[in-house]
Amino acid sequence: MSSVTLTTKIRDINAHLAALLPTTQSALAGDSIFTVDELRALSLPISEMAPILAAANLAPQDPQVTAQVQIYKMHLRNLQPILESLRQVLLAQRSQLSNNQAQLKAVSDWAAALSTTQQL
Repeated sequence: MSSVTLTTKIRDINAHLAALLPTTQSALAGDSIFTVDELRALSLPISEMAPILAAANLAPQDPQVTAQVQIYKMHLRNLQPILESLRQVLLAQRSQLSNNQAQLKAVSDWAAALSTTQQL
């Protein structure tokens, strides 16, 4: 891949990540919901960038490519605490759902036992 093409590709990925940053920050602030679709949208540019980074580490790069890679790394550093916080929120919600599910099962079992005893 030529240096110009590589720079353009990384610039496009950086623009995509930059556009997604406010959405993730908004979700963390509780102003919006971070859906599976947003998570997929976020993972797409990151997965596109993996082979580019692998190739960039193997060969010396043009200064423009290096600059774009640095911007990409900055976006990742900005995303890391946000995603970790979202992960914590999701783990808490999963725990709450698990507790609610256990409570629902207990009520269901109680209702079944009550029904059985009333029929006797």
